Amino acid sequence: MAELASRIAAILGPHTEVEEGGPFPPLAADFPDQIAVMEAEHQQIAAVLAEASLGPPADPAWPDRLAAALALLRAHIHKEQDGVFPAALASLHTADWETMEKIRARVGSPLPSPA
Repeated sequence: MAELASRIAAILGPHTEVEEGGPFPPLAADFPDQIAVMEAEHQQIAAVLAEASLGPPADPAWPDRLAAALALLRAHIHKEQDGVFPAALASLHTADWETMEKIRARVGSPLPSPA
């Protein structure tokens, strides 16, 4: 579980940087409460995943916290696909998309590039 948590964290880290530096700031002007929730969820999920960065956590309650964090992540992904992404497509400007691409180029990704 700790190894998988670390692998998930490695993928989510760059994703979070792109979101929080790219679409979130301009979207926060119109949707401040929703963006604040999304950012708080990023922090909650990252904190639980980070507990496994040095190996299996000694705390016997960590597996339950991990399960809760993964459930939150699943709900969070639905909020992104059903709320954030459509709002971004409707309201972001070219400069906003270019900012995201610059951040994405800087932070990279452990995922293979699409063919």
